[in-house]
Amino acid sequence: MSASNDLLFQMAKLAVAGKTVLVTGASGEIGFAVAKAFRQSGAHLVLTGSNQDKLDKSVQGLPAGEGKVWSYVCDLRSREQTEEFVRKTVDECSPVDILVNNAGFALAADAPFWEQDLDNVSTVMDVNVRGLMNVTHGVLKYHMMKRAPHPAGTILMMSSITGHQAPLKEFFEASYHTSKAAIEGFSNVLRHELVGTNVRVLVHRPGFVDTEFHRRRNNYDEAKTAAMFEGVAPLVADDIATGVLWQCAQLERVSVVLMETLPTSQRSLYSVDREWEKRNGSAE
Repeated sequence: MSASNDLLFQMAKLAVAGKTVLVTGASGEIGFAVAKAFRQSGAHLVLTGSNQDKLDKSVQGLPAGEGKVWSYVCDLRSREQTEEFVRKTVDECSPVDILVNNAGFALAADAPFWEQDLDNVSTVMDVNVRGLMNVTHGVLKYHMMKRAPHPAGTILMMSSITGHQAPLKEFFEASYHTSKAAIEGFSNVLRHELVGTNVRVLVHRPGFVDTEFHRRRNNYDEAKTAAMFEGVAPLVADDIATGVLWQCAQLERVSVVLMETLPTSQRSLYSVDREWEKRNGSAE
């Protein structure tokens, strides 16, 4: 752990220690890193994922901490499953203070939209948008809007740099881009609908992150993934978790509404400095 991150965790303890954080997609690399960061800051955790074995592995991999940890397998695409899951948390867990909507993915696509299998398109939209809306609805309804003396909480949506910059045609990302743009639109409207409450809605946009996400997106073609990251020194999951923790640990009167976390080599979705590692090396 770097000295700067150690200081962040010490500061975050003042803001999130004892609070309950629900993290979706907790069995993925970024979800696990986010859970770990909040764990190190003294928070209680409610973790959910769609695969029992992977979720168990995440729970077992967490560092020791003062907070409690609850875990639930749930297919967030199902409205019924998600409502049942959230209602369980009301009875079994502490009230949710922070929701990190991290669950999401992109399927490999090597053809334009009209040549893609619509079942794959639907899967991306169902997980990335429908699932996010299902769990947000439940957490607001059963947790945050029930708070006294007034509704309160923090909802963070995991978007992407592609949420506001449309990928070039060779990326074939019509579905993924649309899902992230929808998340940002939903966040903007929800923020206004929550006027009169102390619930804040935040968005985080990662850039290139070296995780399973991109390997799956490239259909596990190692050469393709290597070409994507060539020379750029991509982020790792802990980099994103650090940013998410910082956003959520602000004073209640402060909303860091939007945060982009990119490798310094990535100046935009399209402008990437592939000489970065040659000049600076791949280490921190």
